[in-house]
Amino acid sequence: MEMPATPNGFQINITDKVADIVFDLNGEKVNKLTTPVMEEFDGLIEQLAGTGDLELMVLRSGKPGIFIAGADIAEIADITDPVAGAALASKGHRILDRLAALPFPTIAVIDGACLGGGLELALACTYRIATDNPKTSIGLPEVNLGIIPGFGGTQRLPRLIGMPKALSMILTGKPVNGKKAFKLGVVDAVVPAEFATEKIAEFAGHIKSAAGRKAVLARRNSRPFRRWLTQDNALARLVTANVACRNLMKKTKGCYPAPLKALEVIRRTLGMPLDAGLAVEAREFGELAVTPISKNLINLFYGSEALKKDKGAVIDGKPRQINRVGVLGAGVMGGGIAWNFTKVDIPTRLKDLNWEAVGKGYEAAANIYGQLKKLRKYDQREIDIKMHHLSGTTDFSGFGNLDIVVEAIVEDLDIKRKVLAELAEHVQDDTIIASNTSTLPITELAEGLPHPERFIGMHFFNPVNRMPLVEVIPGKETSPETVAAVVALSKRLGKTPVVVQSCPGFLVNRLLLPYLNEAVMLLQEGANPTAVDRVLTGFGMPMGPFTLLDEVGIDVAHKCAVVLAAAYGERMTNATLLECMCEDYRLFGKKGGKGFYLHQGKKQVVNPDLPAIAGDWRKANNISPRQFSDDDILDRCLLTMVNEAVRCLDEEIVADPLHLDMAMIMGIGFPPFRGGLLRYADALGADHIWTRLYELAEKYGDRFKPCERLQQMTRNQREFYNETVR
Repeated sequence: MEMPATPNGFQINITDKVADIVFDLNGEKVNKLTTPVMEEFDGLIEQLAGTGDLELMVLRSGKPGIFIAGADIAEIADITDPVAGAALASKGHRILDRLAALPFPTIAVIDGACLGGGLELALACTYRIATDNPKTSIGLPEVNLGIIPGFGGTQRLPRLIGMPKALSMILTGKPVNGKKAFKLGVVDAVVPAEFATEKIAEFAGHIKSAAGRKAVLARRNSRPFRRWLTQDNALARLVTANVACRNLMKKTKGCYPAPLKALEVIRRTLGMPLDAGLAVEAREFGELAVTPISKNLINLFYGSEALKKDKGAVIDGKPRQINRVGVLGAGVMGGGIAWNFTKVDIPTRLKDLNWEAVGKGYEAAANIYGQLKKLRKYDQREIDIKMHHLSGTTDFSGFGNLDIVVEAIVEDLDIKRKVLAELAEHVQDDTIIASNTSTLPITELAEGLPHPERFIGMHFFNPVNRMPLVEVIPGKETSPETVAAVVALSKRLGKTPVVVQSCPGFLVNRLLLPYLNEAVMLLQEGANPTAVDRVLTGFGMPMGPFTLLDEVGIDVAHKCAVVLAAAYGERMTNATLLECMCEDYRLFGKKGGKGFYLHQGKKQVVNPDLPAIAGDWRKANNISPRQFSDDDILDRCLLTMVNEAVRCLDEEIVADPLHLDMAMIMGIGFPPFRGGLLRYADALGADHIWTRLYELAEKYGDRFKPCERLQQMTRNQREFYNETVR
């Protein structure tokens, strides 16, 4: 018996006492659990519960690659009252409790994304089957939105797979594939996607017998002693929770309350009856849903989704497909870029001046695969296949049939121009040439090239395997088709591309270098580097500015600072101590073993020569050391970035505040919980920033003088964001 589809896309077919429910949400690309969907599903449950002869219910998705993507994030974003948030969660609990209480077994068939509320619904079913579809992704990512699972995830998952394994999923928010979910015990079977129908029928027949049901339950409880040892006694729960808390604090520094709250809820409720535990979950969900951190993280989610859809330029048809690539320059960056292409199975030709240099590029790529092997992302067979996509050369052989070549040589305008002109003679007329330059204007690099419309900046960030951002920088004559092709290629590489206009430093480095420069200015004036790093990491930055300078290389940072100082004048006056450390003391940072810190062991220790170096510099420049408050340190480093960010918006270097904030989060790790640099600025208020910058300008120099747009925003009481991003 087939029933008419419901308004929200549930199709029910009852055959041989089995109810087959297919969920295909009308008008949406993904299935999600909106309030109307949940209410309609509740009605279906009530209807099926009253059907006396049913023996089984199977719930599937009608959308390829998607089971249920989760709850409706827009509804969570709109929660402004903790009580209303708790009520929303409690309503979901009641509906899923009814699902769990049906008088016949239920099977959730997971073929594709099963996240958040989707997994919580599946957990309320009696059994779960996952396919080996590469798109199958099973997890509870709520902490990434600043909340905890609110439809029973903190209660049902630990009871199903045990506290330690549940914590590994809930506290990180990282999804797992079907095979991993089966290993963890989240699903009861994993089946080939191609034979899912047959295997589901086979599993359904298996659980009809008492022996079959017993076998499934036995697998779930295969290690009772280990379970008792890790969770089924109060001491074990306390120890597990304490270890998890220490790890969380080390990772998040306490800046993200959601994972800590999830841990607390699980620890407190694991021995409670389910209904009592769900009540605690609902209350804490409501409290977190109204926090500014949750709103910021939700806005970033929307921002990320918007960037995924952004083609970068308006063109007719689809962007050009890139099938063969070249990388010019086999250093650490070149090797990392080459690795990224091989990772997605694109044949890659790597060139440098000699075979020793080419070998280092191979080594850089192989080292990244080695790290991934340790993490069990790849086995050796898969790595060998990926590495076979990489070939090397010391001339331009093999460059005549490439779709794109990425140049990644030394950051010198004249050298780059010379090499790019030579490269242009060995590629096809339609080959895109991209430069990985981090500071040099693309329009200047394109001068003299035969096809400037196919020249573009494609700025990867180091290390390539970990940094998600690619700045895509069109020059004055770059065509929209070239922009769209490079944006599409960046997405194919697993990166998030942000299109920025050409200027010295582009966007991220133009904002980062003043921040780093100001930290060195503080050191020149008497600040302690560990104090500066402590203040900025306390704010949420992934590492302090002096740690970052050592990682990047003091010499590299100095060269970039010189370029920006020449371009932007007094407001980016170079901190001369950087030059002193490079030229007089040969201190280059981590790569040389010494910089602001010593790099000879795991513990970070300030270079003992640094006080004398800074003291000699102050004496030579007739400067007396000062004391700085934490607020002075924070404002000098961060507000100079805000001021420059406003100028970038004025000059239309980036499309809007959202693109700028996403670039800063993904490019330098600006703390996501603060929503981005300009979200942080909105939280402070334009009038506060304007007043504080004038105070700093009077005390430390005109580089802090607020720009004109900031003054206008202060007068007009404007914000960068006037509404939630959707």
